[in-house]
Amino acid sequence: MGELASAAGTAIVTVLVIVGVLLGVGFGLLFRRNRAAALTSPRTGADPLEAAAQRANILLVRADDAVRDAQDELDFALAQFGTESTASLSRTLSESRRQIMEAFELQQKLDDHVPDTTTQRREWTSRIAHLCESTMARLNAELKAFEKLRELDRRVPENLAALRTTIDTAAARDSRAATVLVELESAYSAAAIASVVDNRTRAVEARRLATAALETAAAASTSPSTTAAAATLSALRDGEEQVRRSLHLYDAIDTLAGQLAAATAALDSLAESTKAAIAEAKTVRDTATDAAAAASVIDAITMAETSLGQADPRDPVAALDRLREANSRLDSALAGARNQQRRLDQAREAYTGALVAARSQVTATRDFIDTRRGGIGREARTRLAEAERLLAVAQAEADPVIALDTARSAGTYARDADALARYDVMH
Repeated sequence: MGELASAAGTAIVTVLVIVGVLLGVGFGLLFRRNRAAALTSPRTGADPLEAAAQRANILLVRADDAVRDAQDELDFALAQFGTESTASLSRTLSESRRQIMEAFELQQKLDDHVPDTTTQRREWTSRIAHLCESTMARLNAELKAFEKLRELDRRVPENLAALRTTIDTAAARDSRAATVLVELESAYSAAAIASVVDNRTRAVEARRLATAALETAAAASTSPSTTAAAATLSALRDGEEQVRRSLHLYDAIDTLAGQLAAATAALDSLAESTKAAIAEAKTVRDTATDAAAAASVIDAITMAETSLGQADPRDPVAALDRLREANSRLDSALAGARNQQRRLDQAREAYTGALVAARSQVTATRDFIDTRRGGIGREARTRLAEAERLLAVAQAEADPVIALDTARSAGTYARDADALARYDVMH
């Protein structure tokens, strides 16, 4: 009987132990499940501060993981591309570690035994979320850049072939560019073509640099070293940038040729409408009873006739500008005598020339700045941006009077931008 009782006791103890273990495991699984649920989404109905805290906890875990993943990615990228190509990711990762450390310090303040005010909890929680989100966004952008870099690395042969083809395309344009420049120099003044006069020379130099970069990339691509791989990609990027610059310089020559041809046609049209406006102004002058109004009309006629006499077809854009100013003066002088419909008709006629002049000036200035980016300052770029905006507004404006004034303003801003840009290049 004693042995039976002892065995029964042992069995009971064993069962209790097993039950205890199972209960412990069950509670542990339940705890982890509840904790996981808490980390994935805030509880419905929770107060805003608690919900924000739960969201910040989720972001903190994710951001910490993102930093660790980025470190793994940096280690791999260092081996593949070297320190120069990974410098940006390395700096971003360093800043991200600093931000995550700050976030953890704030979280520790929230978790410690020292009581916090509601304002402190709200501000610290918001700061944690901001630090984590900015860290993940910045790291994600850097890692996407490396994905592109790897894609380029896999496509080096195709990129080399594409660059070689583009260089050949640029070379094929040189002969036409030379011909167009000769034609421009023959038909127009030096001032009219100043923005492109050295474009061919600069295009040839850019193409030479692109060819040198291509040769560097091709030579480096034959080496299996990671340093050579990074050098290949860097040379490819340099070559692509230079050949794009070369093509843009050739484009600017063709664009100016078209703009000057359009300006010449517009000048002829505006000259005829200016003559008609002068004739009308003389009629008003001869019939005016107000001495001040008559004097204003006389001054406007003088200015218009002078502008017509000085209009140089070899510099049609400048001539358009002068005639535009003369027409503007005539418009002001005749405003009281001209009926509304006639005023609108005159505005429509003048608008065509003003638009062509403004567009020509904007295009020439844009090409001048785009092909000399490094030496152009903020002021010139700002004036040009305003000129481009006003040009778009003028073209969309239904009222011909407003459209004319806006087009004139666009031309003024474009001329200012051109003058500032040329000053920047010279200094």
